[in-house]
Amino acid sequence: TKGAASSQEFVAKRPSAGDGSSSSSSLSQQAPSTSPLLALLQRPLRRVRKTLQATFLPSGYPTSVGSNYMSYTLWQAVTNFATTANGVLASTFLLYSVGLGAGAIPTAGAMNWVLKDGLGQLGTLLFGKAIAHNFDIHSKTWYFMSFLLLSTATGLEIATILSPQSFLVMGSCANMIKGLSWMAGGSTRSVFNLSFVRDNNIADITAKNTSQYIFASLFGTTAGVSICAYIGQSAPLALLCFSGLAWTSIYSAYRTVKAIPLPTLNSTRLQLLAARYLKCIRTSSTGLVGFGGYMSYKQPPGYVSYQQEYEVPEDEDDTCELELPSPLDLAHQDPPLPWVTADRRILNPAIHVGTQLDKLIQGQPALLVVLLHTFRFQRYLLLPERNAIHMVLHAEAQPRDMVQAYLQVRSCFAAADGV
Repeated sequence: TKGAASSQEFVAKRPSAGDGSSSSSSLSQQAPSTSPLLALLQRPLRRVRKTLQATFLPSGYPTSVGSNYMSYTLWQAVTNFATTANGVLASTFLLYSVGLGAGAIPTAGAMNWVLKDGLGQLGTLLFGKAIAHNFDIHSKTWYFMSFLLLSTATGLEIATILSPQSFLVMGSCANMIKGLSWMAGGSTRSVFNLSFVRDNNIADITAKNTSQYIFASLFGTTAGVSICAYIGQSAPLALLCFSGLAWTSIYSAYRTVKAIPLPTLNSTRLQLLAARYLKCIRTSSTGLVGFGGYMSYKQPPGYVSYQQEYEVPEDEDDTCELELPSPLDLAHQDPPLPWVTADRRILNPAIHVGTQLDKLIQGQPALLVVLLHTFRFQRYLLLPERNAIHMVLHAEAQPRDMVQAYLQVRSCFAAADGV
């Protein structure tokens, strides 16, 4: 019958289990199959990747470190490579300067070498005593400066071949600058390692940083030896190679600094934050007049309370809270050398914190009376001097007091500039 025929036709068209398997097998045959050679290499490649990660990256990467860690690591490796290659080049030309190229190094050359190291180390101690306290405050600046100093020292060492009779003076100066560079670079690098800690793994990050430095230095040493073998004792070629490697190290150091996520506020980042905040609020003219009267030193101004001076409407306060950047956002805006970039948000004015009060007063009791009367309700003193402001903090000063002082300085100079 027609019904039976149609049912049989329907049954015939239904795919059977065997047909499904055959169709799936045909699809699998049409799909691109993995190359046997690639499949054979996958396991060794995975092992190599795991070995490299365990050797050069902290355990648990990337969740165990902060943002931009890989960018920081790669640029730092380029910096270490270039500085090591330049170091090999400089050491070779120092040996040429004391007579290695003419045969055996004379006794006078050996004595000059020893004196050069001793005088350089003594100079490093003296300069370190004067500036080491700034390493924590301006860590990015001093890290970048360390490579500028190292490039300068390397150039001096190479230049000794042009004036062998000045070997002791030039070598001692170069060694002193190089020691200061190592002091600044090593001290600030510990601050950077701490900024990447996310899992109480500062020791692991520091150890892997050492491994990365050794690996990059091996390649840098190989490159330096190859360059020295190629150029011989040619001073022009040596200076040309030095220039290229120095530029590479300085640029990569700059990129390294830009990738560091410092979660704290130093002087420059606090000025950036204060400048952004003052754009969001209407600064009270009463507070500005009070501070301006003090700056004239003619008479002690009346005290203006903190609430009156920086009182902000609730709606503006909420808006500023959304617009203000975090310390991590400001870290990327903090220039390595702010006095070179001349950013008016940072150096207008330059604020010096921690200056000794007796050096500021200089035997002027009337000025001290004005300061103590003006800031009798604050835990800080502000003393203007040309285009700079000196800030003296009380022993019990809190971070809030320092922020208030920065806002007071910034608001005063913003009003003077008509901002």
